[in-house]
Amino acid sequence: MKDTEVKLDDEGFEEIPSEPKSDSGSGGQPAGGTAPGAGGPGANRPDLRIVQTDRDKDGNVVYSNVGGMWKNVSKNGNVFYTLRIGQLKLLVFPNDRK
Repeated sequence: MKDTEVKLDDEGFEEIPSEPKSDSGSGGQPAGGTAPGAGGPGANRPDLRIVQTDRDKDGNVVYSNVGGMWKNVSKNGNVFYTLRIGQLKLLVFPNDRK
């Protein structure tokens, strides 16, 4: 298989922000997690957004949404975050042990 490089910026292609897909069932929340305002409009809106920087054909900075972080509280009362980037889902814990 031969690798070829294609320059898309010369063809007039332009980046369009993608809309996040809504998950059916658990809504993307881990067991024991709580989402503020769950059930209302924008219930899956992240507390923190994850963006990737890029440049457009004019050299201006463009930010592409690639994921988000949601704050959760476990059944024991411990605070943690859920980080989603594409299909990758990670749990993030504060490093408060000394």
